[in-house]
Amino acid sequence: MKNKYLLLADGNSPHVLKWVKELVNYFDLYLISLNGVSQDVYNYIDREKIYILNKNAVATGGNYKLIFKLLEIRVIINNINPKYINAHYLSSYGFLAGLSKSSVDDVVLIQSTWGSDILVEPFLNVVRRQIAKYALKKADFVTSDSWYMADIINQLMESKKVLVFPFGFDNIESSVVQKEKLIFSNRALKDFYNIDKIIEWFREQSSEYRLVIANDGVERKLLEDKVVKLGLSERITFVGYLSHAEQNGYYQKAEYYISIPNSDATSVSLLEAMQYGAIPIVSNIPANREWILDGVNGIYFDDNKKLNEMKTEENFAKINQNILKSKALFPKSIKDFVYKVIT
Repeated sequence: MKNKYLLLADGNSPHVLKWVKELVNYFDLYLISLNGVSQDVYNYIDREKIYILNKNAVATGGNYKLIFKLLEIRVIINNINPKYINAHYLSSYGFLAGLSKSSVDDVVLIQSTWGSDILVEPFLNVVRRQIAKYALKKADFVTSDSWYMADIINQLMESKKVLVFPFGFDNIESSVVQKEKLIFSNRALKDFYNIDKIIEWFREQSSEYRLVIANDGVERKLLEDKVVKLGLSERITFVGYLSHAEQNGYYQKAEYYISIPNSDATSVSLLEAMQYGAIPIVSNIPANREWILDGVNGIYFDDNKKLNEMKTEENFAKINQNILKSKALFPKSIKDFVYKVIT
């Protein structure tokens, strides 16, 4: 009989679905979601094992109202009596999981960190830092998708068992189609991701290139107005949120992929761009340096350089395929993760 494994996580997240698809091979899965559940999740977890509380936890913080769901969550956990609890995103689900751990005897708590919950939120104020430290203190294991973020975790709470692996792929596709004079950006349209800098840099690039900006965010109107003001409307297109298939289509067509946040963990979109043979142009930050070597398999962004000055090895696409096959196959990562947690 499989051990009961409870996920406290956003049931609408494609990253959570990725975990569900693999963990179901090893455990009897349950899920508590504060943000609803995608229909795909029901293909892997029985409906009676899914609990939807709908309190809209968000990655930007301000989740203090979730504390009022603590009693309900504890009751559910007591009824399930899981062997393992795995919370995803430290400042919301992770904090609630830490507060609930004592509800079940001998439960193993795994805190899965995603990026800003470690790299940003603990450094905004003392309260958020204490929340992060408390959630980490309660954990038996912590997962991180980059070694850089693992270092920050250990700075916040030493002596934690941090397991490092990215939110990788089910398999690695090796086909690369004919490229267009296209640069693709798909990070959120907010200040942290520096989309305005990308637009300003793009203005100086050859007119044969076009820039496609996907995703959405609070700065979209400001960025669209900036494009009009700079006279770039015919060269820059905003396409909003994309389906997984639509996004893959742009990766395949794009000659370049650009992502220049101020800080980051391992970016899934970077790995996807590497998979489809787009040349990554990325900010020179620790997590990106774990994947990209400047001038070899990608480029570190420099707003003073033009594309014709940015070079990679001719076989960069093959290099990236080999990197992904060795480091980013998610089924293998989860198999190793399960072995470390249960032994």
